[in-house]
Amino acid sequence: MAKVALGSAREIRANWSGNVEFSPTEVVHPRSEREIVHHIARATAHGTALRAIGAGHSFSPVAKPNGVTLTLDRYRGLVSFDKDTGDVTLRGGTRLWEIGPMLATHSRALEVMGDIDRQSIAGAISTGTHGTGGRFTGVSGLVTGLKIVLANGDSVWADRERNVNLFEAARLGLGALGIIVEVRLRTMPLYKLHRREYAAPLKETAARFLETSTVQDHQEFFFVPGGRRAIVRELNHVPAESSNKGMGRVRDFIESEVVGNGAFALANRLVQAVPATKGPLSGAVSTLMPAGEAVHLPYRLFVASRRTRFRECEMAIPASRFDEAFDVLTRTLERSTPSPIFPLEVRRAAADDVWLSTASERDTVYIAAHNPLHAKSDDYLRVVHDTLAELGGRPHWGKMHWLREAELRGLYPRWSDFVAVRNELDPDRLFSTPYLDSLLGG
Repeated sequence: MAKVALGSAREIRANWSGNVEFSPTEVVHPRSEREIVHHIARATAHGTALRAIGAGHSFSPVAKPNGVTLTLDRYRGLVSFDKDTGDVTLRGGTRLWEIGPMLATHSRALEVMGDIDRQSIAGAISTGTHGTGGRFTGVSGLVTGLKIVLANGDSVWADRERNVNLFEAARLGLGALGIIVEVRLRTMPLYKLHRREYAAPLKETAARFLETSTVQDHQEFFFVPGGRRAIVRELNHVPAESSNKGMGRVRDFIESEVVGNGAFALANRLVQAVPATKGPLSGAVSTLMPAGEAVHLPYRLFVASRRTRFRECEMAIPASRFDEAFDVLTRTLERSTPSPIFPLEVRRAAADDVWLSTASERDTVYIAAHNPLHAKSDDYLRVVHDTLAELGGRPHWGKMHWLREAELRGLYPRWSDFVAVRNELDPDRLFSTPYLDSLLGG
């Protein structure tokens, strides 16, 4: 496939995992809000669809263009910081990894982050990026206001007092409502995290997760299908004045990059070549997953390295059904299609009021499954997906899933409200694609 030039910034060929290829008719990279308005007007005049793209970290085709691709790579950075409220306003193309150091200069921090920080802030809120913590929402829940350029070219500010329905829809809008050019986020006083990673019996870890994930500020655990051990990751807030503590740069690199990412890549290739090695390797790899303690700034410790490329499916289930879901899923995987030696990840999030959030109006547990990039099929992901969908699971918008509008509309109490806003603001579907229509309706 021919490369699509994006100036000197980057080339758009596929998403990060390589499972979704891009072939836009044109790529534009505006440097100002005025240029964004211009490109929308030009696409409208030519009857061409226009789709915004962030950093390309979605595993689903949610950002796959059907015409012109507009990237905000060159429209990023700090707009303003409000000393009275602590809110920060950022341009839509700002990367998550840029936000932490920026806020630290003002002695502030985000209260939660996911374990990947390569996304743009507009893309992160539009697809429902989240971290973990029984008392914390996803990133969309931190949004206190945003500016969006609509299909008619109007640049509109929306928050809880102005253009309220637009605000509620656009803080997780799948890019279906317009181009988000500014995002205002709630922040909190600067703190540090104490991160602890350790191995524990899997059944005991799962049985106590609903309790422990509300006691710890941020907790998650990982387990390899067929294994008996879990790796638990706990991060708790400590004063900003706390001394930094770590395993050392060399050891940290060896454990996270070589032992962690490297072990999974090597083990999966070995199992693909010799399937009989899966049983012994499942237990062995679990013991090699990184463990230890560290204290540092939150943007340093929330994030985990992702050198091994993969495809991912993540389902959000009601926390009240987690025990049932864990039992059904582990038993299903024991007797179903062979699973890779790649850990499942279990996280927690508080209920929020974001219309299309996977945690909308319900306390939520997330279960994510990963498939190596070289895997020949996604049957394993489909088994996890279908098993959890039967228990009321909502799929992460930016990850692989197989639900469509007929199934999705019954999962969200405010679905019809979102669709009404979309119909009002983009009746001609300037910002739509065939995939998006399959999710939201045409």
